Amino acid sequence: MRRLVMMSCVFLTLSGGWLTVASEFLEVERSTMVAVLHIWAGFFFLVIFPMYSLDHIKAHAYRLRSWSWVAASGIVQLVAGIGLILSGVLLWLYGVETLSLSREVHILLTVVLAGSLLTHFRAQK
Repeated sequence: MRRLVMMSCVFLTLSGGWLTVASEFLEVERSTMVAVLHIWAGFFFLVIFPMYSLDHIKAHAYRLRSWSWVAASGIVQLVAGIGLILSGVLLWLYGVETLSLSREVHILLTVVLAGSLLTHFRAQK
């Protein structure tokens, strides 16, 4: 399950980055195929992230009683993941053009999630 979550995070980050860079900086039309794959991977993330995070929290509950970088980055991951799910659903329902704030929040939370994943795995356990 961990590998599925990690692969979906990497794919969503790369495909979302491509969609953002292509439309904002390269002034190229966004690829419909990449957008559809990003949406479907987002639905997959919507299902597996809550299941994995709850299972992971239950398995490592004893570590959460004391402060550590691993616990802090895990909490940041949880909040960023929930925010990505909520902002992603809003973007899917209403479109990127109508909700620019939700789009910016989605991009920011993607960077936060990627950074907290790196911190989580680099921190001493």
